[in-house]
Amino acid sequence: MQVVAADGHIESEHDPNQPLPVDAATEAVAAGTRSAYFTDITLDGFPLRMYTAPLRSGTAVQIAQRSDPVDTSLRRVAYALLTAAAIGTLLALAAGLAVARRAVAPVTTLTTAAERIANTRDPRHHITVTGPDELQSLASSFNTMLDELDQALTAERDSRAAQHRLIADASHELRTPLTALRTNIDLLRRASRLSPEQLDETASALRIQSEELSGLVTDLIDLARADDPTAAPEPLEDLRLDLLVTDCLRTAERHWPTMTFAPDLEPTIIHGISARLTRAITNLLDNAAKFSPPQGTIHITLHQNALTVRDHGPGIPPADLPHIFNRFYRSTTARAKPGHGLGLAIVKQVADLHAATATAESTQGDGARFRLTFPRHPSPETPSTPTDSREIMTE
Repeated sequence: MQVVAADGHIESEHDPNQPLPVDAATEAVAAGTRSAYFTDITLDGFPLRMYTAPLRSGTAVQIAQRSDPVDTSLRRVAYALLTAAAIGTLLALAAGLAVARRAVAPVTTLTTAAERIANTRDPRHHITVTGPDELQSLASSFNTMLDELDQALTAERDSRAAQHRLIADASHELRTPLTALRTNIDLLRRASRLSPEQLDETASALRIQSEELSGLVTDLIDLARADDPTAAPEPLEDLRLDLLVTDCLRTAERHWPTMTFAPDLEPTIIHGISARLTRAITNLLDNAAKFSPPQGTIHITLHQNALTVRDHGPGIPPADLPHIFNRFYRSTTARAKPGHGLGLAIVKQVADLHAATATAESTQGDGARFRLTFPRHPSPETPSTPTDSREIMTE
């Protein structure tokens, strides 16, 4: 620190060996023509910060202090700030990665599940996602889609398996009538060696076998058409089931003239397909007539949307009863009868098509009872005739 006069003379000083520099600006401050100011100087190789200010009239005071400790402190502060900033950045990066990983974990789960399903082609693996409502909703929608896909694939697999079984069973069943046809055709080639009675017997056998083969092919076509998932659905309509049963009874009476059919039908309206229902009812009547004793009576009742057909034949063995609606299944008592085991399978198929229930009951030696129970259809107390019975009659 030193005091300087207006003429540049140093009046007092802290250290005579280290005077502070005096210039025109310092003299101007001492003369009162300039205000105080700061300046940076170097003295004996050390940086200093100097302040020059008026002291009294005609003099100025200069105060200087080394600035390198301040610069060192500032550098230390700068290094500390840089270190803290670096550490803060790393911590922020780590926290950001953790938060981002947690936030995208549900999306990662969805991606992993989708890749697993694509690799395994198994949609039965569900996804459990915890996170925002939007991701939970997305996971629920994804699981719903997987359920629908699983059901569609299962239905397709079942349909393919059913078609393969149908083809295999049909191939087996077709062998017998085709072999019989070839045998009788070979006999006709030797017609010159056969008597008129033998020719007539062979022709009758050919006719019976061709009818049996035609019936088998027709049943196979019906079953295969119903098993085809790509087939267009048949339109449903309101039908008078009692009138439909009446028409089927007329046809059955012509086919089975020795049998007595005893109907007890109440007016009933259902939602269905007339051709399919006619086929199912005809199969039930034919099945009952086939197993009834000669001159037997078949009871047909229709009450409260339940159609029951009962015969008084030998009945169904208990071991065969659970399989009676299976395709190509023939009970031990039916193997001596004509047929190929598809009639009741078509009845079950038609029942499923109409959301109905097909059941069979039997008491050994007291006949069998087959029942088709249809769902309730809203209708007035005295139903009108939605469809003319003549339009739904099937020969």
